[in-house]
Amino acid sequence: MKKKVFSLVLCLVMCVSVLAGCNLFGNDLEYYYNTVVASINYEYAIGGENQSYSENITKRELINAYNSYGYNYVQSYNYSMAEAIDMTIDTIVNRKLMITAVKKYYKDNNLELLNDAEKTYIWEETFNSLYENFRGYYNEVLGVEEDDDESTTEDGATVYTRYEKNAVLYSYKDSNDNVKLGIKKVNPATTIRDNGEVKYLEVNGEKIVYDYDYQDDEGNYIFQDLIMNIFKGYTESDTNWKSAYNKYLNVVRENYSYEDLDNDDDCMLFEMNRVYEVVRDNYIVDKYEEIYNKTAESGSTLTNVRTEKVIEYYENQVRADYEKYYGNSSAFETAVLDESTNVNYVYKGSNATNYFSVGVIKIDFKGKTVEELQTERDNGKWSEAKYQQELDKLYKSMYVNVKDFETGEETGEKVGAETLLSMINNAMKQTPDYLDYNTIIADSERVNAILSDLGYQDVTDEGEKQDIIRQYVEDRNREISYEKADAFVEFYYSYNDDTTYLSGDKNAVFGVTSSGEAVYSTTYSESQNDAFDEAIVELYNNGNAKVGDTSSVIRTDDGLYILFYAGEVESVFDGITDNFTMTINDIKKLATTRVNIFNDKTIFDQIYDTLYVDSNFDNFEEENLKYLKNTLTKSNDGIVKYYDEYKDLFS
Repeated sequence: MKKKVFSLVLCLVMCVSVLAGCNLFGNDLEYYYNTVVASINYEYAIGGENQSYSENITKRELINAYNSYGYNYVQSYNYSMAEAIDMTIDTIVNRKLMITAVKKYYKDNNLELLNDAEKTYIWEETFNSLYENFRGYYNEVLGVEEDDDESTTEDGATVYTRYEKNAVLYSYKDSNDNVKLGIKKVNPATTIRDNGEVKYLEVNGEKIVYDYDYQDDEGNYIFQDLIMNIFKGYTESDTNWKSAYNKYLNVVRENYSYEDLDNDDDCMLFEMNRVYEVVRDNYIVDKYEEIYNKTAESGSTLTNVRTEKVIEYYENQVRADYEKYYGNSSAFETAVLDESTNVNYVYKGSNATNYFSVGVIKIDFKGKTVEELQTERDNGKWSEAKYQQELDKLYKSMYVNVKDFETGEETGEKVGAETLLSMINNAMKQTPDYLDYNTIIADSERVNAILSDLGYQDVTDEGEKQDIIRQYVEDRNREISYEKADAFVEFYYSYNDDTTYLSGDKNAVFGVTSSGEAVYSTTYSESQNDAFDEAIVELYNNGNAKVGDTSSVIRTDDGLYILFYAGEVESVFDGITDNFTMTINDIKKLATTRVNIFNDKTIFDQIYDTLYVDSNFDNFEEENLKYLKNTLTKSNDGIVKYYDEYKDLFS
């Protein structure tokens, strides 16, 4: 965990925001700001000439780095203060090594470090980062809470977002002409350097590239002044922006109290420079990955995630779950019914409960509720018979407000529960029927046609034919189940008052015990009643349910429910033991098995996305930093920490 956190802070992004209460240090440290806490002693060749020099890290730089991101080690990941300070120094050192490596690369190749597109990009990112910080305080002044969920609209409506694949499997032949499976990125990577937009500011008839560090003939930093003037313009036109500006600068002063920031302009300039340096250095670190890891070069579809790594990762996940759940049905039930837990091994022992995923549609009460009717009955307003009539009337009058599938906004259309169920079932009838193995295998003409389509027309062994057809039926039925799930998605999102499982990698899970009793998803356990029990058992259909089956409309005290059978919870592979292993071709099954039947993301996609991040920001970093330390610094004392000079910060 600590290594991964370190990697993410180092290579993904350094914090560009400032948070109140993050200042570790007081106002009485001026006398040792320039104390050296660590040094990097470089020794390398550049442009054919040997370089030997030292780069010092001062206590001032350490304090600034801690207040920018180092405090996260303590607040979010439970590091001790000593560990956090030491890790912050490591992060500073490693980033400096990467930045030096990039500068060396461009000098060795006689290229400029940042071209005009990159300068434009960094200026814009600096401005945008400052604006986002500023806007956070503006929202605070207005009392507005920000919602970071990208799957929701501004009014909080949940909309369907189809997963976009980042990589796919492909076949190739190795040097021995053997067919192999590899992984390539779906879209070639592009770089700001090659494809970024260059923007210009016209000054006295001259077009000047947006460059934060640009100085005119009189020594004015016109692009820094531009940012300053934009923010001042906000404060002059709106008192709320003025209050936000003051809040922002006060937090900067609090976090950097050891700086002389009494003047608002000086304080803002300090913050602008701080954010710019973070944005610039983050970008240069990204360039290091492009140059040395070769996974983000323009036009490249290369990826450092290998099929063997995907298989190894999944094998480890399955083995871990096998150890956790084999013979422990209660632990498995707790995990599988909990909405936050994924499982990779399903124990199918004798008398085991059968679990299945469900797409849950709920219709809430729009007027009176069952509880209110019960109160009126209990107060003597109605007899039991009259209460049942009113209850029936209430349920029949319920409706869902239909939402636009693209925006999540209500369209004004209202649909009742029975009508909705009929619409869903009609949509299922429009999808293909499932294939039956026994029907197909009994039809020799159809068998031969399938074998021919699959390229097995020369197969003569009957047993082999049966195996091919059996696999074909399994694969095609999986595809059909996905078609039915895709047809249900619009109802799931547009005709549903329950957003619990929308836009997630998990669905609600229910179960039926070997004795025929219903088992509830943790989320819906409080909705349990006899009608819900019966619907769950009927939907399961003694193990004969198929994706696309639906329940009847279920009446509960908290609303109406319609359940859509979304597939059995089962292990992807049969015969799993504590020694579970996969072949290289098994990765194809991971690439065709969805994590959530209502979206396109497969198990392969999920693993790839995880490994791509880890490879870029963890494994890649660890190995390449060793290389940098060996090639850029002196062999014996390349990196030196002066513990006695910074131990007072945490002792």
